[in-house]
Amino acid sequence: MTRELASEKIEARAIAPRNRRLKRMFLKAIGRGLLLTSLFAQAPWLIGAPQTAPQTISAADEIVVIERVKVSGSRLALGSVQFLSGMRPGMKVNEATVRKAAGRIADSGLVKNVGYQYESLSSPRSVELEFTITDETPLLPATIEIPDADAEDVWAYLHGIDPVFTRELPRTQKAIAFYVRYIERFFASQKRIVRVATVITADEAGNASGIVFVPASLLGTPQFRKDSPGKNPAAH
Repeated sequence: MTRELASEKIEARAIAPRNRRLKRMFLKAIGRGLLLTSLFAQAPWLIGAPQTAPQTISAADEIVVIERVKVSGSRLALGSVQFLSGMRPGMKVNEATVRKAAGRIADSGLVKNVGYQYESLSSPRSVELEFTITDETPLLPATIEIPDADAEDVWAYLHGIDPVFTRELPRTQKAIAFYVRYIERFFASQKRIVRVATVITADEAGNASGIVFVPASLLGTPQFRKDSPGKNPAAH
């Protein structure tokens, strides 16, 4: 099945290997929205003229237990994907639960596309959940410049939460907001209320070259800062 929206094409297929059950859904960010496409081989009444659904549990509602989690295609480590998604071995989930977990990964702003599939392992209701991720690029180096705060302490706090907080990130609104939220939590843990904003540095050609986290009181809104004399960079 191929569906088209905003000149984007996403193809979803139901795959059923012998003696195995495989479900797949692709979640793709398009602008500020999300396009979801799915095909469930066990739910043919979802396609075509309205019919009365069988009085059985659909594939989407079926509860399975995650035996292991796997990640492919991403710079993000397995532990970081578990942190972002909330999915861990031993959890009982259904299609809606996993779809929401994929949405949480996308909401970090660190990735461009998120897909998932889960396949039966030791028993029909014990599965391997695999996230297939395309990272958001390019990554820009990040620095923290907050008065009366040691940047190394802030980075240590972030890394202690999860190694997903590296010193480089994509210049997306969601990724910046993700970092800002946890940087502000650091200051809250220090009994300080600090609202954080960003400065986007630029090179001589006006291309974004870095992200600097600064007190919002100094700026009001995110803006550019030149690294060196040259052409004036365009506003963010």
